Amino acid sequence: MVPPVRFHGYHVLVKALRPGSAAHRARAVIRRVLQDVGFDGEDLSDAESAVAELAANAEEHGWQPFELRVVFVDGEPSWCEVVDGDRDLGAIPAVLDRLRSSGDEPELLAERGRGLLLVHALSEGRCRAYPTRICATGTPGKAVGFALPTKTGPRPSAPVPDDGPPPKAGAHLPTQPWAPAFPDR
Repeated sequence: MVPPVRFHGYHVLVKALRPGSAAHRARAVIRRVLQDVGFDGEDLSDAESAVAELAANAEEHGWQPFELRVVFVDGEPSWCEVVDGDRDLGAIPAVLDRLRSSGDEPELLAERGRGLLLVHALSEGRCRAYPTRICATGTPGKAVGFALPTKTGPRPSAPVPDDGPPPKAGAHLPTQPWAPAFPDR
């Protein structure tokens, strides 16, 4: 396990996900994180379903290693992402963009993209896919993430507030849109 990383009010919890149990482990971690800050019921169930779907997709379509990251902003869990070792984003960003812009659900339900449709719906459309690096190895990969429920207002549309991460955070290992997940080496 990579130790939590802190940058000016941002904290990232990183957990390795083992092949064969990634969805189960991701669900358990997000359940614990959200219960610790007082979430239960539908919000908790929705987050568990979304992260389990992303972890299962990573195992089925991605490459090892797999990681779960939970971004905390000022002590509150804000963003959750599942990372795998495959750099290729494929059609994921296009599917998410299409869902955001048109809500084109029936065509996506036909064959592929049902998991992304579920994550999109459960996160109120606040989900993204982007290149990143595996925290444990520093090797390139991809992340698919979604906003966690909040008690104080709308879900964020990205891992950090719209004004971006703190200056210079993670600049040595640039990723989009979230860089502070990486400690200095």
